[in-house]
Amino acid sequence: MRVLDDAARRLLDRLALHVRPGATATRQGGHRSPVLASGVEFADHRAYVPGDDFRRIDWKKFAQNGVLVLRQFEEERDARIYVMLDLSGSMLLPQGSALDPRGGKPSKLEVGKRIAAAFAYVGMKRFDRSIVLPFGGDLGRESRPLRTGADLPDVDRFLTECSAGGVTHLPQAVRTLAERFPKRGLVVVVSDLMKPEGFPEAFRTLGALGHELRVVHLSCEEDRQPKLEGELELFDAESGQTVRLRMSKDLARAYTKIVDAHVKSCREACRRAGGRFVEIEVEASGEQQLKRAFAGHEKGKAA
Repeated sequence: MRVLDDAARRLLDRLALHVRPGATATRQGGHRSPVLASGVEFADHRAYVPGDDFRRIDWKKFAQNGVLVLRQFEEERDARIYVMLDLSGSMLLPQGSALDPRGGKPSKLEVGKRIAAAFAYVGMKRFDRSIVLPFGGDLGRESRPLRTGADLPDVDRFLTECSAGGVTHLPQAVRTLAERFPKRGLVVVVSDLMKPEGFPEAFRTLGALGHELRVVHLSCEEDRQPKLEGELELFDAESGQTVRLRMSKDLARAYTKIVDAHVKSCREACRRAGGRFVEIEVEASGEQQLKRAFAGHEKGKAA
C-alpha cells in the first residue's frame, strides 16, 4: 500500500520544512545552524590568528589588501523530525460509523497517516532524520530513522501496519519521547484532539524541552456537530464507556460550544509554546489537506 501517491509526491517535492536553528541536530543536513564552522555555505570573514587552519585563509583577499583573513561558513545541520500520530479510537471516525452510515468519507486515521507520511517525506527530501511515532495511552513503537527518499517504502509499510484503538494520553507520550529521544527537533503532532484534557499541558512541555512544535488538528463535522437527536445510548470510542442521554438542540449547542473552547485552548497553548497550529478537515480533498498542512512551506519561503 502506498500512503502517498505520485500526485502527492509531486506536490510535496515543491515544499520544504524550515526549522529553527536551535532545533537542529549535530549531523550535517539541510538546515542552517547558528554555529560558524567549516560547513558548506559562506558566512563571513574574520582576522587570521596564529594557529588557525591555513587552508581556510582567503588568499584572494590577501592579494587585494595584504591582510590575512579566514573564510567562515555557516554550518548546515540536519533536523530531527518527530511525527507523532494519534492512534486512539476516535481516529477511526467517521468512516463506517453510525454517524456516517453511508461511508464515503476517509477516517481521520487515513488522513492522519497521509499527513504523517508527508512530513516524513519532505524531511527526507531535505536529508533530515524523520521518525514516525504513533501514540495512544503512551508512545508506541517508532519507525526506523528515515533519511532518504529510498526509505519511503518503509514509511508505507510502517503506517499500513498501524491500527487505532484505545485512549489518548499525550502528556505520557511526550514524557516517553523525552526519555527515548533527548535531542531537540521539530515535533509534528497529528491528532483529532478528542480528549478534554492533556493536550495543552503536552504542548507546553514540548516547548519547554526546546522542540519546535507543529500541531495538525484533524477535524470532521461529526466531532463538532454530531447529527443526533432523541433518546440515545452513546459509546466512547476510546474508553469503551457508554452513556444514555436525550439529545436536544440546547444540548447539541452546548456540546459544540465545549468542543470549540477545547480546540481554542489547544491552539493557544501551541502558539504560546512557539508552535504553529493548523486545522485540516477530513472532508477536504487530499491536495487541499497537504497544502493546508504545509501552508507557507513552499521552497524559498520561510515558515
